[in-house]
Amino acid sequence: MPDAPWTPDSLRAHQPPIESALRASLELPKDPALPLYRMMRYQLGWVDGAGEDRNAETFRWLGAICLEASASLGGHPEQCAPIAAAIELLGESAAVHEEMQTATQQRAGQDAVWWVWGPAQAINAGDGLYALARLSILDTLSGDAVALLPATLSELDTAALEYYQGQYHDLQLQERVDVTEQQYMRMARGKYGALLGGAMALGAVSAGADEATVGAFREAGIEMGVASLIASEERLFWGEGEETGRALNKSKLYPVVAALQDGTLAQKRALGGYYFKRVMERDDLTGIRAVLEEAGARERTRAARDRAARSAIVALERTDLTLIQLDGWGEILNALTGEAWV
Repeated sequence: MPDAPWTPDSLRAHQPPIESALRASLELPKDPALPLYRMMRYQLGWVDGAGEDRNAETFRWLGAICLEASASLGGHPEQCAPIAAAIELLGESAAVHEEMQTATQQRAGQDAVWWVWGPAQAINAGDGLYALARLSILDTLSGDAVALLPATLSELDTAALEYYQGQYHDLQLQERVDVTEQQYMRMARGKYGALLGGAMALGAVSAGADEATVGAFREAGIEMGVASLIASEERLFWGEGEETGRALNKSKLYPVVAALQDGTLAQKRALGGYYFKRVMERDDLTGIRAVLEEAGARERTRAARDRAARSAIVALERTDLTLIQLDGWGEILNALTGEAWV
């Protein structure tokens, strides 16, 4: 998921149990000393390429949101922590594959797994992380919680499938300039919404919520993911010091989609000139930004972000959450989007 500009204290409190559950999941294999698992620890930020301990601060957004969803509905952190670890492992599995697919050489201050160990071993590491996500659930749910096993695995696998469908659409759209807002949203809800939606739904399931509440939490998470994505894409063009990788790999970001859909013929041709280049360069962003501003794309981007954010809150309002709890989710949403609008 896109990086958030800041993190609320309510989610920071969930980091210790998530980290503990993640470390426990890496002890599940019969041969945890196999170098394959060093690659996974590397992806999680615990070690460097040589296997030496690395003191990297990695915020576990997906797991924290999962635990917060569970807590909102009266769930128990010790029961939900392995489930929160599972959605984190799914997110890291997806990240390993995507970094390889997009030839991203660095992430979180170190070389990407595929860049260090090669694409073939990166596939192994990515697939292994997802297997550990399932084992994290299968090996830890006990007692009355066993009854939650089918629903929990179903939510995890659905989130994975929706993510990869979204990734398919994202890669497909990279080579096109006739991208509509509807096509963008299909990609965004799948690739970026599915993981946050899965985290929210898993938290609700772990708390024993009914189907309607689980569905409302899932929908809220999907919309939060879309709002976060659109906000991050605005920052790619108009922020300071932002990573530009997705802007240069020909991904169709929302500001570009807005201009391509509603811009003048001259504006569309200008954007096409950049996106049909064999390789885009950092200096191209200045020219693209000028076209986007002329087409009014920034205003449309902010409006789309706000629509998704409002939809997230509306979904949560369908549940029995108190006004104080809704305000807490509003703060989390503000952190994800970088805007204090709710």
